[in-house]
Amino acid sequence: MSRRRSPSRTRTALAGGLLAALLLAGCAPTPSPDPALVKLSQSALSYTRSALLGVDQQNDGRIFSTTTTALLGDMEAKLGDLTREVALHRPADAEDAAYRTDLLDASLASLDAVQAAARGVSDAEHRLEDAADTLEKLGQAG
Repeated sequence: MSRRRSPSRTRTALAGGLLAALLLAGCAPTPSPDPALVKLSQSALSYTRSALLGVDQQNDGRIFSTTTTALLGDMEAKLGDLTREVALHRPADAEDAAYRTDLLDASLASLDAVQAAARGVSDAEHRLEDAADTLEKLGQAG
């Protein structure tokens, strides 16, 4: 004899299992700030430090100015792309939104500092250092 469950009992068990799965999925903690934003802050810090290294080496006479110009152009492009990506990111909660705003401000400051260095502005090295410090603090907060 085969035991056959009633259709209503099967539906009830299925609905209960589905409800439990949905509850468990909804209760999973989401990391905050968003790991994607933290990774972007680390990339921005890397680009800023690369630009700073190029300026330092040029000031010490250890790198050609054409090489520094190429490096600064590359870092400007990378920071521009990163800044656009940060601007397009949609935060999941208020903490992500605050982190995104801080990262956007810091990446824009870094981009401005790299552009100043490319133009040969006298305080560009100081601006790059400030931008790197801000990005480092932001990365530690994440």
